[in-house]
Amino acid sequence: MIRNTKQNWTVGQTVKVGFMSLVVRGAITTPGDSLPDVYFLTNLAGTKCYEFTPHNGCRAVSLEEVQHRVSQFRIALEQNAAAQVAVAIQRATAAAKFNEFFAVAS
Repeated sequence: MIRNTKQNWTVGQTVKVGFMSLVVRGAITTPGDSLPDVYFLTNLAGTKCYEFTPHNGCRAVSLEEVQHRVSQFRIALEQNAAAQVAVAIQRATAAAKFNEFFAVAS
């Protein structure tokens, strides 16, 4: 999330991007991968969609593009969660074997 600004970039807030006042409708945060976050914005009337990426700028997008980007993000989140669960299971299994070995050795 954008933090070093006087504007509030949380969902539902109005921000200024250049000369436009836009409402933040959603954000794709990218913690840990060194990429900037992506914000989905609409004009105040809610008739046009924009995608804003810090340091890359703002561009007009269609609702279909927004839906596609969000679905890609959800798929990536699910894959990441599945990988994290697999690692946690592997570590728990290793810890159980380790504890079992030392319980028998005592």
